[in-house]
Amino acid sequence: MKEMFSSKLLSRRTKERLYITYLRPIATYACETWASTNGDEEKLSSFERKIYGPVYNVNSGIFERRKNNVIQRLFSNPSICQFVHSKIIEWAGHVWRAERCLIRKVMVGNPTRKRPLWRPRQRWFDTVKRDLLKINNTFSIGMATDRNQWRRIVKAAKDFNGPY
Repeated sequence: MKEMFSSKLLSRRTKERLYITYLRPIATYACETWASTNGDEEKLSSFERKIYGPVYNVNSGIFERRKNNVIQRLFSNPSICQFVHSKIIEWAGHVWRAERCLIRKVMVGNPTRKRPLWRPRQRWFDTVKRDLLKINNTFSIGMATDRNQWRRIVKAAKDFNGPY
């Protein structure tokens, strides 16, 4: 698809739609259940920059080098990392509202066995708590019972510009 994104025959808007409707869903498949690390986020951001480089660096036939933050402002949609974090928070609300279901027991439960000596693996629920605190210190997972308030929290996660 590299030829399509660097083609002069397709408009910039068409290339954006192609990325949002075709490539991003493939790259973020089942992202709701990821316990993403900083390395994972860097790889996703790098992927997005590789897509948008040819789209935004060509300006009316003349190659113009632009910095990553300028390209992100031109895109004017949430970045792939913001999208992933908002989907994780959205899924966390769904899991939290499923009180007596197995999915909540699996996702929220703590293992009873002894932890290994090396660094413990990152858990999904811990990343949800970390993301909520980074967006706003007053947000907690308990707010998921109110669906309207949780929708506002998910929207705040999409609009959040700081580092996760």
